[in-house]
Amino acid sequence: MTVRSVIDEQRVQPLLAEFREKAELLGVTVVRAGSVGDAAQVLANWVLSGESRAVVATTELLERALNLEALLEAAGIEVNPSASPVETRDTPFGLSLARLAIAETGSLLLCEPSLADRSVGMLSLAHAIICPTTALVPSLADAAPELRRLALQPGGSFTTLVTGPSRTADIERVLTVGVQGPGAVLALFVDEL
Repeated sequence: MTVRSVIDEQRVQPLLAEFREKAELLGVTVVRAGSVGDAAQVLANWVLSGESRAVVATTELLERALNLEALLEAAGIEVNPSASPVETRDTPFGLSLARLAIAETGSLLLCEPSLADRSVGMLSLAHAIICPTTALVPSLADAAPELRRLALQPGGSFTTLVTGPSRTADIERVLTVGVQGPGAVLALFVDEL
């Protein structure tokens, strides 16, 4: 039996539709993949649509999504591990793992244990956030227990809710996307992760 067969589609479908509705209004591309192999194909197509053939991926993602690195490399994508902020700054594509996705806001919860992993989501030009489909919750209230758990864990971490590409209106009150972070965000839900 696969993991996909235990996903409660009656619960997931409306939550995913609500997440998509909120996130796409903010310029986020939302995709669902059945397996890590399917996710690798989505990511390869995304990267190959640009000029770069390389990505920087968080350690946590590479440890959790087994075979993702090998599948991307087989598709012609160079996968680099997260590095210092100086090395990561302006990387064309970054890949991170979300702990949760919140349907009511179209937000993804990132929780990185290191500054190197944090840099991927903050300093890459385009950011793909991979989230287990089962980690989709209806509301911020439903995310509270996980936020509490993360806040109390020993050693701490960098925890962020990401709701769309970076945007600011500080420059002459004109909305600008991507000035202080990724200008493009892909939310990739994976059933078998």
